[in-house]
Amino acid sequence: MNSRAAAAALTIALSSCSRATTEPQSTPVGRPASSASPSAAPGGTLALGEPVTSRLVPLAEIAKSPSRYQDQVVATSGRVTAVCQAMGCWMELADDARQAHVKMQGHSFFVPKTAAGHVARVQAKVLRGSDESCDDSPPPKRVASVPKVELEATGVELD
Repeated sequence: MNSRAAAAALTIALSSCSRATTEPQSTPVGRPASSASPSAAPGGTLALGEPVTSRLVPLAEIAKSPSRYQDQVVATSGRVTAVCQAMGCWMELADDARQAHVKMQGHSFFVPKTAAGHVARVQAKVLRGSDESCDDSPPPKRVASVPKVELEATGVELD
């Protein structure tokens, strides 16, 4: 009987661990880490950081005229193609012909490490081209033929 009880306790403990590691670790902007709780918008959207309220500008438009949008806060969208596996402090966003490297502003919130493949709407400041990212997890190698935009996100919505 003791081995059955031990096996049941081990099963419960392992299932608790697996659930804990799949929950997104994020800290919304303006909140201390101790009260972090991502919000779920209607329809199953995960909202991180500040609400996405800026006008939507296609990623292709930003890439076509980056100086026009530089230092402005805009919203854009695309499919998440990569995420920082150390912290979730950056992600790569892509549409049909353009890419963006998106840093989370001041490490004030993080995207789930499992966000690749999801569609994201990002509210962000358009930056000058830069290769800076999380010190401990560099972005994936860039494809030279695909123009890339650098963004600093204040809010992210993941579908």
